[in-house]
Amino acid sequence: MSVEEIRRALLDAASNRRTVTYGELMGRFGLARGDSGKTVVGMLGEVDRAENRAGAPGFAAIVVRKDTGYPGGGFFCWDDVPVEIRRPPERCNDPKLSHAERAYIRKQQERIWAYYGAGQTRLSGTG
Repeated sequence: MSVEEIRRALLDAASNRRTVTYGELMGRFGLARGDSGKTVVGMLGEVDRAENRAGAPGFAAIVVRKDTGYPGGGFFCWDDVPVEIRRPPERCNDPKLSHAERAYIRKQQERIWAYYGAGQTRLSGTG
């Protein structure tokens, strides 16, 4: 399992206007739960940092919980989330999303699907 393999799976989902569950990524790539290193969120973060460096939106908003269809509460603890909806650390594990958080995710998903659906498949300087 490599970062590029995970990126290709996310790219396939994005270009087809689909979401991917954390569980799907964990099962397909043998990833554990958690948010750093060789975990589902750690690897997603690695992929998204590379995408962001290349000016692309990344994929985090299309990786969702099976039970809610939205990313987990930890999504709203990242530094690049607008401050008005950014969560304090003690709320990072809360899966309940506010109306504003759900609206933000839907907007980000549309942005991702539009970007990658328009044929944006390669990072700058890659194959």
